[in-house]
Amino acid sequence: MRIIAGTAKGREIVAPKGLNTRPTLAKVKEAIFGMLQFDIGGAKVLDLFSGSGGLGIEAISRGADHVTFCDADRHAITAVKSNLKKLAFEDRASVFFGDAIALLGSLSERGERFDIVLLDPPYETDLESRALAKLYEGSLLNYGAIVICEHSLKNPPVFPGGFSAKKAKKYGDSYVTYATYEGAEDR
Repeated sequence: MRIIAGTAKGREIVAPKGLNTRPTLAKVKEAIFGMLQFDIGGAKVLDLFSGSGGLGIEAISRGADHVTFCDADRHAITAVKSNLKKLAFEDRASVFFGDAIALLGSLSERGERFDIVLLDPPYETDLESRALAKLYEGSLLNYGAIVICEHSLKNPPVFPGGFSAKKAKKYGDSYVTYATYEGAEDR
């Protein structure tokens, strides 16, 4: 896998071997960052179910101020840390190993808020919808935050109130849904 654009353009990153992670295809990554191109600079990003960190690292390369990574697979987290170190992005990232839904509760307690959230959980689970509910309930999103969900056709995300799904596009077996958080401005 390679970084597509930004300060680390063309640099390779590693992904763990095996079936526990599903790296985002290059064409899907290009489409995601095409949608985010005017919003990524200076953003605080959450890469939940991050796998090897390809999306979050792409965000840093393109100018995100900080990315918080989380995955429940130890090998994936090892890859994220290795990739961040290789690209000298460690000071612009936080990396968490463990349950993503539980992490959202901890981040909420600390008063964290995000401008962009990248959700790419294992397909055929309810993790994406559970994460969306927790993001909303925990007041983890700044007004106007962008949420990108990568999912299967059979299992589209369920957005709670306050979200507006803007578009969904198919890429092979994957769908990418782009939504914004339009809840109360004073939350």
